[in-house]
Amino acid sequence: MSFTDGITVEALEADPYPIYAELRRNAPVAFVPAVNLWFVTRWKDVETVAKSPDIFSAAVGTSPVERSFGKPTILTTDGETHKQLRQGVDPKYRPRTVASYAGDLVRSIAEPYLDRIAAQGSAELMADYFEPVSTLSLARSLGLADVDTPTLRRWFYGLAQGAINFENDPKRQETADAISAEVGAAVRPTLERLIREPDDSALSHMLHDGMPDGSTRSIDFLMPTIKVILLGGMQEPGHGAGSILVGLLTNPEQLRQVLDDPETFVPRAVDEGLRWVAPIGTQTRETTRAVEIGGVTIPAGAPVAALVSSASRDESRFTDPDSFDIHRDEGNHAAFGFGHHFCSGRFFAHEQMCLALRLLLERFPDLRLVPGKEPVFRGWEFRAPPAFHVEFGANS
Repeated sequence: MSFTDGITVEALEADPYPIYAELRRNAPVAFVPAVNLWFVTRWKDVETVAKSPDIFSAAVGTSPVERSFGKPTILTTDGETHKQLRQGVDPKYRPRTVASYAGDLVRSIAEPYLDRIAAQGSAELMADYFEPVSTLSLARSLGLADVDTPTLRRWFYGLAQGAINFENDPKRQETADAISAEVGAAVRPTLERLIREPDDSALSHMLHDGMPDGSTRSIDFLMPTIKVILLGGMQEPGHGAGSILVGLLTNPEQLRQVLDDPETFVPRAVDEGLRWVAPIGTQTRETTRAVEIGGVTIPAGAPVAALVSSASRDESRFTDPDSFDIHRDEGNHAAFGFGHHFCSGRFFAHEQMCLALRLLLERFPDLRLVPGKEPVFRGWEFRAPPAFHVEFGANS
């Protein structure tokens, strides 16, 4: 039996990084039966896969994203369809545009949660802070003004069950299908209003930008991509910020530097945390023909996982890659992906994580982990600590 035959979904969920390290050493391109994917694990090969749409197409026949959300989606198309979707999504999330609104938006959402945490004297930060701030910031930027935090968090967890369902588990699919239908029904009235009354929300831009006068993109065309954005845009900033803070709280000297000079070191901590634990682990592709990569031939029509999480810990690029180190100067991480499918919301996500962490640490500079309740990471496609207990104050 080969090493890959012994890789299980549970082992990947528990901790994929030792598995990826073994693959980078001995089988950098390998088929993993448990998830029906060819894993590509080294930085150079991951970048090649993501930047070669003629050989590695974003249109994946077995895509759990399309199975769960419908198609086309911004993740699973190339060419003109992808261009049309990006043309609508990009305007709200360009760097200069993000700089004009993200600070006030995130602060207005974060501060009431920080007030509640202060009154409690302790917190479970994923539920009490990071996920609410992330989900509400994304929803408000989209133009979903009335959806509350519990609904958004339920949407996120339900949509995620579908997006990661490479093994085609019927229970996961049932959950995802129900939530996908609920999201569609809830978002459609807002889209119908924005067709008549455009504004500066991301959903309005998706309907109108780049279209001839008087015409709009159809709701059915946009809906699968809206579900992708809801999932990725809610997941990456909230879970990324949680992972980054784990890195800081378990490295007290680095935390002290961040507290002493947040202007310099919060952005560095964010980039290092995204490298250390990528919130979203893969860019999935399908071969258009048989292709040799990493010394192995992948057949035509095969689903391929370009593992950005593994690339970000490639020993050929990063020194001591399993360590969290805000002083690295070894080039970019791969967490936002490569090629024309790089994360369209990366500037918004990065700004949101910086703000959420800075506001939290300014309010609670003596934040610390609760002994006996240390955070445990889970997931390989989406990875973060599901729960994150902290305390603060002299008498905690």
